[in-house]
Amino acid sequence: MARRWMPLLTIMIIFTFITAIVLADLRLKASILEIARTRAQLQTVEVINQAVNDKIVAGTDYKDIVYIHKDENGRITMIQANTVIINQLIARTINEVIASTKELENSTICIPLGQVTGSILLAGRGPQVNVRIIPIKQVNVEVENKFDQAGINQTRHLMSFKINTIIKIAVPLVSKELAVSTTIPLADTIIVGDVPQTYVNFTGTAEIIPPGLNK
Repeated sequence: MARRWMPLLTIMIIFTFITAIVLADLRLKASILEIARTRAQLQTVEVINQAVNDKIVAGTDYKDIVYIHKDENGRITMIQANTVIINQLIARTINEVIASTKELENSTICIPLGQVTGSILLAGRGPQVNVRIIPIKQVNVEVENKFDQAGINQTRHLMSFKINTIIKIAVPLVSKELAVSTTIPLADTIIVGDVPQTYVNFTGTAEIIPPGLNK
């Protein structure tokens, strides 16, 4: 009688063993992806910020991107964006983001398996899993403006570029796309005098998807 149950028992043991391995593998991959996500987003933001600050922000002055109109008494009547220059800066920013993130293709993120366990004793120990960062080369740039009171009869105008892009992280047998966003101040100034309620052409977005990637 017992021999009749042996094949069934063996099948159940094998099935349980395989199920446990599959579940452990899924948990392991989920943990690796979560750690990789945080590191990849941080690394991408650092690369973008460095490139845009060095190549775009460093060579941009407030007076180049904004017209301040005054009346015959010297009072400010209107603040107007120089849309031509701003659009040129957006285009250059997109190119710099694509170029800087492309360099990430040659880098990998190494995650020790001991770190996946969450144990302090095992952190940094064990075999390493290599995670690749793959830029998708889709970049969106938005112009953001902020006006704050900076004192008596003074207004602070902060113009920033909000940059959104997408990257993919890849580990053995699995990959995941991630959205990356960063806001970089472009120009910051203090306007002295009565600031009007008229602000012209201070919003806008631009997006580039290289040919072949939107199919």
